[in-house]
Amino acid sequence: MTVLMVSIAMSAQQWTQLPGSFKHTQRNVLIHGEYLDSALLHANDSAGISIVHIGDSHVKGKAFPNAVESTLRTAFPRMQWAYFGINGAWASRFIEADMISKIAEQKPNLVIVSFGTNESHAPAYNEAQHTEELMKLVVRIEANCPGVRILLTTPPGSYLAKKTGSYRRRRRRRYTYSHTRNETTPRVVDNIVAFANKNHIAAWDIFNIAGGAFYACTNWHESGLMNGDQIHYTPQGYTLQGKLLGEAIIKDYFIRIKSNE
Repeated sequence: MTVLMVSIAMSAQQWTQLPGSFKHTQRNVLIHGEYLDSALLHANDSAGISIVHIGDSHVKGKAFPNAVESTLRTAFPRMQWAYFGINGAWASRFIEADMISKIAEQKPNLVIVSFGTNESHAPAYNEAQHTEELMKLVVRIEANCPGVRILLTTPPGSYLAKKTGSYRRRRRRRYTYSHTRNETTPRVVDNIVAFANKNHIAAWDIFNIAGGAFYACTNWHESGLMNGDQIHYTPQGYTLQGKLLGEAIIKDYFIRIKSNE
């Protein structure tokens, strides 16, 4: 399918929607998508575009990055794709030489950076420390990947678990838990978006797109798209998030890049 045919198809189709039960949602768009122009400009050249997606367990679980990839391929069939996720990782983990080397080997035009959930579960979250780690990550990626552009994504939201009791079953002690909304997540989200704005980096804010501080977590949970631990998501939840991210990038590409040709 040619770029023109894809453009016509994408403009005519129904974009993926969040469940109708979701409250206080926002439009699924990138923040400052223009910062990706140089990466996306040659997306359908003969060499194609190389995209790397890095992150924590949300990326490690495959469903999220796989959905991003399959969605992007509808517009960028020549795309080269790779993803690297580590369970429990903070952004600081990917500052280390082994991960920078893996990213650089792909010669990426675009790196999608998806962290924040584990930072939001820190006993004492510190915005300044988080900002410093993001800056180190961005600087090292840019230093090792000439001409690369970066897209930061926010964490989708999670709950905190507290033990409320215990019981024995089959000679093993088991525990019951209550869950409360993780109130640190909005601080992490605001910090990521502020960092992106200050440093001329594009961002995708799924937390506020899906309902924000008062509704995102309950929207995902009550729709049955969040796992029992109320930190991770079901395959269906991750697939929906991946489609939304891929479509946000495609929308920006066709609305702005193709309109300027």
